[in-house]
Amino acid sequence: MQFIELSLRRLEETERVFLEIFSREPWNDAWSGEQLRRYMLEIMGNDNSLSFGMEENGALVAIALGRVKHWYAGTEYLVEELGVLPAWQGRGVGSALLAGMRRVLKTKGVGTVVLLTDRTLPAYKFYIGKGFSEQKEQAFLVKAL
Repeated sequence: MQFIELSLRRLEETERVFLEIFSREPWNDAWSGEQLRRYMLEIMGNDNSLSFGMEENGALVAIALGRVKHWYAGTEYLVEELGVLPAWQGRGVGSALLAGMRRVLKTKGVGTVVLLTDRTLPAYKFYIGKGFSEQKEQAFLVKAL
């Protein structure tokens, strides 16, 4: 298993892995091809984009897609998407991905990793178990237009 930094050169493979992870339980996301391509380019195609993966024998099995954010309290890494292919879950791949991210982010001067997840999903317990904490002072707000 190898930790790697992802680039747009692996965009199509990243999209396939993303769909395989998030198009099934518990997320059941329904992405169109064009909408997914735009979303991936928004995350992976900017100056501050930084994405990672885990691969086995050259094949991508996990992804962490995000961006570096220069905030008043220091430099943060905002995780937009993180997932492990279902066949690889429960094998320590997600833990290895987070460990690799931590090593690289520290060398880039990043002091904090920030992400959003739903409390009802297994990912919540995974992140809590890896030392993430909820920010009780903040609220995630949504308004449909």
